[in-house]
Amino acid sequence: MRSRTALLTTTVIVFAGTLLACGADTEQGTAERSTSTSSAPAQSPNCGPDSTLSQSEWIEQCATVSPTLSTEQPDTELAVGDTFAYKDGLKIKVDSIRKITRFGEYDSRPDPGQVPFRITFTVTNGLDKPYDLDGLIPAAEGGTTGGQTSSLYVSLDSKEMDGRLSPGRDGTFTEEYSIAERDATSIVFSMSRSDEAWLQQNSAWLGEDPHWTGVIK
Repeated sequence: MRSRTALLTTTVIVFAGTLLACGADTEQGTAERSTSTSSAPAQSPNCGPDSTLSQSEWIEQCATVSPTLSTEQPDTELAVGDTFAYKDGLKIKVDSIRKITRFGEYDSRPDPGQVPFRITFTVTNGLDKPYDLDGLIPAAEGGTTGGQTSSLYVSLDSKEMDGRLSPGRDGTFTEEYSIAERDATSIVFSMSRSDEAWLQQNSAWLGEDPHWTGVIK
């Protein structure tokens, strides 16, 4: 069994490497940036060693970078409010990243020194058939330090992503996490796909997954 698994793994790696070597198209989709994130600011903050910003101002304006994404950013690098449109018609938009302040009686609470937060996102099904939401795999981590997050079970004000989404419909869902206070200056939220139809989209599944960077409000 181990030799068979190793052989399959090696085959996938070789196959992926061959596709990339042949210049295969690995772009998963394109960014649809919101007006607030795509508009260039009048003047960029001075984030260099001679910056006159206070520590809190530097963290807000320089460490998070999400509010000032330029048009030259890769399509997979997005800000809160931006939408990622997959080639097959599925769309993901991150609506907000907010601190959790209310918990239900049986909800899990963060450990001391951890910040609880909720990511709200919208899925739009632009395909011509129902989409099984089990094919989406969300993940979150600290943006500036790569801090590890822990999942939280919070029923109050949350909306679990499950079931199937009809063609032309959209649904808004949430994911709840906690992260150490020292790593909570910014958050990176990413979305991967594992549905069979997507994995058959030539080599697009080999491309970089879309990810959104933002601060906890």
